[in-house]
Amino acid sequence: MLNFDEAVYLILKHEGGYVNNPNDTGGETNFGISKRAYPNLDIAGLTAFDAQDIYKRDFWDKVKGDKLPAGLDLMVFDFAVNAGVSRASKVLQKIIGAKADGIIGSKTLNLVNAHGDALALTTEYYRLRQAYYESIDSFQHFGLGWTRRNNETLKESLSWIF
Repeated sequence: MLNFDEAVYLILKHEGGYVNNPNDTGGETNFGISKRAYPNLDIAGLTAFDAQDIYKRDFWDKVKGDKLPAGLDLMVFDFAVNAGVSRASKVLQKIIGAKADGIIGSKTLNLVNAHGDALALTTEYYRLRQAYYESIDSFQHFGLGWTRRNNETLKESLSWIF
């Protein structure tokens, strides 16, 4: 369950380098780290190592990546990076029947462990993630990329399960 190094590699691949797309509500972004979320950072000067530190502290640790089953950890982490920790956590909580408060704690983890089927959890997470993307107004601009990312993340997640 200690897959952060492998997971962040995929995140950095998905996020790419510096962009400043006017259709992106995050604004100026580098390695997926946005000016909107981190207004005091020099986004253009951000390094991959800086991004990894942020991803570990503000995303992986907050979704309890080290405590989730292999495969599901990647799906939740990748969605947290793409759509926010709270939203990613709520999707998981919805699947397992936990109170959807957006914070993965001991109750959520106990329900994940009680469920015991990482494959079923991961594939349902994939389905709900895609449904979320398709519900967003900007799907017309970013939908192809989000769908590709979701598919790639599922494929990699399944390789971690098997």
